[in-house]
Amino acid sequence: MTKSLFLLLVAASAAASAAPPLTEPPPAVVEFSRALPAYFAELENYVASERTVQQVMREQTAMVFRSRVLESDYEVAHLGEDPSALWEFRFVRSVDGRKVDADRQMSDFFRLRQPSAAAERRSIVDLARQRSLPGYYWHNLTLALLAFGTETLGDFDWTPKSGQFAFRQTRGPGIPEDLFDPASPRHYPAGTIAFDPKGGWLSRLYLEWTSGERKARITMTFSRPAAPGEIALPRRYEAVHERRTSGAVVDRTTFEYSNFRRFTVTTDSETSGPGH
Repeated sequence: MTKSLFLLLVAASAAASAAPPLTEPPPAVVEFSRALPAYFAELENYVASERTVQQVMREQTAMVFRSRVLESDYEVAHLGEDPSALWEFRFVRSVDGRKVDADRQMSDFFRLRQPSAAAERRSIVDLARQRSLPGYYWHNLTLALLAFGTETLGDFDWTPKSGQFAFRQTRGPGIPEDLFDPASPRHYPAGTIAFDPKGGWLSRLYLEWTSGERKARITMTFSRPAAPGEIALPRRYEAVHERRTSGAVVDRTTFEYSNFRRFTVTTDSETSGPGH
């Protein structure tokens, strides 16, 4: 048998054994998609402690040469000018261990309201960006999950993969490089989504896409619900940017969540969140 024929047979065997792509989203993903409105409605009831670590790397040595640590109060809420849209609010309490006047930020909350939803989004993002390293990445977890809403679920191709589902977006609007620029280039992500085999709750979501010379890799993990009927709360969100050609890490941001409290007039009542 010639080498070329052997390689052809191996490739044909691998293709035959690989799981075929699904023309329809898997039932577990469809159920998750339908439950998203109720999930977000419940997530709005919490405020959490968020620890953000921003790192800029020396590409030649993979060593950190600049970093920043932010401690914040974190919550999800609807925009005042667009009640159908969710956004994330961060009230930074300390930067590299130095306290900031977070109570002043919270008391001035309504100054964030703007005459348009786009301006309102900018004002909210700037609230945290002004404390961050220049040009640094800020995630919006709710936007990532909304990509799997019922209206956009058909934009993905699906493949079962070792107890999870691999996906690739092949149609639809895609992810914009700049959320605030309607003309921004858009990219189609790929990744995997995993659900707890016993409880069915979302446990892990991985996304990746390429933008110019950089590749983004996003990993989100969620905690087990504290009790029946409760939701899986965010535990950790990691964003890594690499050089597309060399694979060298350019920067990394991690967001860790703990101390989830029910959002009421006061936030003294703590519930069991990640790590509990």
